[in-house]
Amino acid sequence: MNLLEKSFRYIYIIHHKNEKRMDKNCIMDDKKIEINQTSRLHRLIAGMPEAAREYGLWIINGSIEVISRRKINVDSDAERRFEFYSLSHMFKGRGKLRIGAQVWDMEPGDAVLICPGDWHLYGGVGEEGYFEDAIRFCGRVPDFMRKSGILHSGKLHLGKVRKLIPLVEQLRSPSPHAWLKSALELQQLLLEVASGIPPSPMESLLKTIHLSPANRWWSVTELAELRGISVDRLRREFLKHTGMLPKNYLEHFKLRQAAEYLISQSASVTDTAAHFGYMDRYHFSRRFKHLYGISPEQYRKLFAGTLSDDMSRH
Repeated sequence: MNLLEKSFRYIYIIHHKNEKRMDKNCIMDDKKIEINQTSRLHRLIAGMPEAAREYGLWIINGSIEVISRRKINVDSDAERRFEFYSLSHMFKGRGKLRIGAQVWDMEPGDAVLICPGDWHLYGGVGEEGYFEDAIRFCGRVPDFMRKSGILHSGKLHLGKVRKLIPLVEQLRSPSPHAWLKSALELQQLLLEVASGIPPSPMESLLKTIHLSPANRWWSVTELAELRGISVDRLRREFLKHTGMLPKNYLEHFKLRQAAEYLISQSASVTDTAAHFGYMDRYHFSRRFKHLYGISPEQYRKLFAGTLSDDMSRH
């Protein structure tokens, strides 16, 4: 097991009297948090893998659907600092964020970005609690973005689509390809939210498709309703933006994901077909061969060895 894999196996157990008990894939544990009367310092206790050091961005870990029931008091509760970057997306509940003398109200869809060393406090203030997806990261890439003024601690708006879930899910794979894909997607996400420039309606629609569960098949009617336009107009916009009609785009996207899945996972072709929402492996195999020119079994034999060789060098 390499250092990158080991670093994802630290477990941090959070338990409060009024909280749900949970496990988080986390680099911290409660013995590594330095506490005094007024503050807490969350330390980075795992070393950065060499591949991540060379690239300049290490996604340390992530957590999905962490629920905090404890209410915070931004006027009196102890502040804390991180030795890493943290992005917390609140998808349900009500919260507050304090950095220095500035206080923000937090609503579903808001996010908190915290840079290393910055004193802060955030959490729930409502009865239902604070529901978050979160990701922690470090490296010279975010350091450069911070020095350039692109990143700074504060409140951001990610929207109601839970954009961090795919990043966290990818981290569960030991494949360097999955790690690199997560790093690239995180960079893009940080640039988008930091710029404050909202994506176009079509970009938002495509992101919704990309962030949907693997087995979710959108109908053209559903996409048109989501976009708020007619089916005919949706087809024209898809053709202009992607060069494909909606159904073709959806299937190509699914099959590209399935191709990655075949060479990074040990699942059978039958299980792969079910994972991506195909009714049976024969239909999946026909569509796969139509796009790639070879069967899923042949694709795996052709490319899985290359992936294994790549993994053995890390």
